Amino acid sequence: MRAIAKGEGLKIVEVLSECKSAKAPGSRPEFSRMLENIENGKYDVILVWDTSRLSRNPKDGGEIQWLLDNGSFTGIRTHEKWYYESDELLFTIENSMNSRFIKELKAKVKRGMDSKADKGDYPGLPPVGYMNDRFEKRIIKDPIMFDRVAELWRKALTGTYSVSELTRIASDELMIRTCQTKKRGGKPLCHNAVRNLLMNPFYAGKFRWGGRIYNGNHPPIVSYAQFEQMQKILSPKHSSRPQTEPYRFILRGMLRCSECGHAIVTEKHLKKLSNGTVKEYRYCHCCGKKCKNRTICVNEDVLIKQIKDELCCYTIDEDFYRIAIEALAEEDEAEIVEQNNKISSINKRIAEKNNELNGLRRSLYKGLITDNAFFLSEQENIKREIDKLEMDREKIKTLANNWRERANDIFMFARYAKEDFDSDDWEQKRAVIKKLGADLRLSGRTIQFFPVKYLVPVVEKYPELKQQFDMARTDSQQMKKDLKEGLISEWCT
Repeated sequence: MRAIAKGEGLKIVEVLSECKSAKAPGSRPEFSRMLENIENGKYDVILVWDTSRLSRNPKDGGEIQWLLDNGSFTGIRTHEKWYYESDELLFTIENSMNSRFIKELKAKVKRGMDSKADKGDYPGLPPVGYMNDRFEKRIIKDPIMFDRVAELWRKALTGTYSVSELTRIASDELMIRTCQTKKRGGKPLCHNAVRNLLMNPFYAGKFRWGGRIYNGNHPPIVSYAQFEQMQKILSPKHSSRPQTEPYRFILRGMLRCSECGHAIVTEKHLKKLSNGTVKEYRYCHCCGKKCKNRTICVNEDVLIKQIKDELCCYTIDEDFYRIAIEALAEEDEAEIVEQNNKISSINKRIAEKNNELNGLRRSLYKGLITDNAFFLSEQENIKREIDKLEMDREKIKTLANNWRERANDIFMFARYAKEDFDSDDWEQKRAVIKKLGADLRLSGRTIQFFPVKYLVPVVEKYPELKQQFDMARTDSQQMKKDLKEGLISEWCT
């Protein structure tokens, strides 16, 4: 354009440029300044590469047309030709074509992105932990951030950290940073970003697009069952005030007052002894201002001892643990067969629906279906049925895996919970209490335990079964094999 201006003897008064889109009116400050300068007589010609660079909406095009008609400036020069006042019709047509191009481009892009989503590829920038492979046109693991985000999910699924603590861990310990681009990125995750990360189904192998949930082709970090578990963990209110060095009260968020329901908090007191040393005491009490139990304080060590005594009631020995695992394996074999039969039946129905959908599309292409509204309605109904079948299939897998995982967790808990609680790992201690029953109540100075229902049979049945098992090991006249089978049957139930 500078060469054209020089060749035609035009003097360039000012160069205006901006990177904002011309699709919507009133969104370009440089364009508005140009119109104002034309009205003030500063310019008499506009040099622009193409009219589509000047305006792509009827309002901006109309304003330029009006200034050209009333003689505010002489004309518009593009790389191809001049536009004068007499070319009003031609300029109007080209401006309408530019507006139409934007609408068509929007429809084509949306159709392409919807098609990409149908194939299981996320049509956008992936979240932290993933990256786009520009050569293969797919989403892959970020070689640096993927493992760090996976570790953040592992910590979050324990349920022992608040979102504020996870934000600090992601920023300071795991060094998780947003995707770096030329103008932005490379910053630590804020509180809301961490919460949104844990609520994003993308990390479970799915993604949201256009109001629907699609199965993605990208590698997941967690299973969908773990994702659902994370949503339940996030449902309680979490503190939004991160602390630099918080005191780790092992029962934080798990112990409430039996009288008013408020949380039990801990306070640190220092006492200087006669020999000059300072001893630290930690006392727990209700935080309810009007609760009558607020004045009742109990030493933290006393509460820890009560938990240890309670764990003794749920502890089984190594031999019983082995029997439990054998019973679980036998039951698992029968369950897998039934599960595979149900999944095969659903897969067959999904294949039938996909064939039905393909047949519907072929009928449209061949002209057998002329009503576009009917086609879209039938297509949406079939897709909805396919989505429901896929959800049923996922539910069968989840339920089957859930009971196996739950049974295995209970046996593992009964065998190793006491040992884990006696360890120095603060995270393990919290996980043990959560499995024992997170809804613990403090009545006076005594904890009221409400264990999960799966642990109740351990307390009720184990002493009697343990006695039978000890008799089998000591009495030579009893058939240990027959007794073992009976124990497995009863223990499994």
